Amino acid sequence: MTEAQLRVLVTVADTGGFSPAAARLSMSQPGVSRAVAALETELGTPLLLRRNGRAAPTPAGERVLGHAREMLARAEAIRQEAAAGGGRYAGRVRFGSFASVSAHLLPRILAALRVRHPGVEVALFEGHDEEVLRWVRERAVDVAVVARAVPDLELRSLASDQLVAVLRADHPLAAEPSTTLEALAAEPFVLSRGGCERLILEAFAAAGHAPRVAFEVQEISTIVAMVAEGLGVSVVPELAAAGVPARVTLRPLAPRVERRLALAVPSLAEAPPAVHALLDVAELLRQEVDNRGSGMP
Repeated sequence: MTEAQLRVLVTVADTGGFSPAAARLSMSQPGVSRAVAALETELGTPLLLRRNGRAAPTPAGERVLGHAREMLARAEAIRQEAAAGGGRYAGRVRFGSFASVSAHLLPRILAALRVRHPGVEVALFEGHDEEVLRWVRERAVDVAVVARAVPDLELRSLASDQLVAVLRADHPLAAEPSTTLEALAAEPFVLSRGGCERLILEAFAAAGHAPRVAFEVQEISTIVAMVAEGLGVSVVPELAAAGVPARVTLRPLAPRVERRLALAVPSLAEAPPAVHALLDVAELLRQEVDNRGSGMP
């Protein structure tokens, strides 16, 4: 088996089909199919189930994928260590994130990384909180943004983000500079199922209340639209709620409830040089923000 075959197999599994894998790999679909078929013939077992244009791993495929990801990661680490031995950082970092971080925090990190280490390439994969956490645990990505403590991963602090109430502009609670979870618990509630619901429900529970959930939706944009139509109130991370329309207003919670964001890797000791380069750049930028907030030059 070759590295190229393993990369094709992993990409088909990650994208869920041969056509999207071909697009990601800049290959033809028949070329992707031949690479997987050759690997299956060599190993003597089907690795993927093909159905209605989709592809999913067989039980044997799941086991092979774990080893394939590890082999690809090791091969990439070898290339990066060789480059670092020559005094430069180079290589590909697979970065898992969710939309609010990708839009508001990640561009600055990537821009600084490009200036400091132009040989480092970042491939971005977006999902909701739990998806991204699963990706880094399965080593489908090298580093990922997480929004809670994760004992089985090593973390580097990234930023803090507060939860805010999402209210229709003419709602009585919108007239106050802040609001409480107790007040929100008395209203019909639109709950996010895009990954941050765990943090929201834990915040209500810690305050001794529970939201009256009227709707459960995936997208923050849908939450904002429903609040704008007077269907309820909501709570979301502030980063995710940027750019709400005039009919909707955001109010901080009293007391403040924070979402602490961190960059997670399976192991700092085993992380390849390009991952360390990204982590170091992110840490420098975080320190700059902290220093500005404390009034330091």
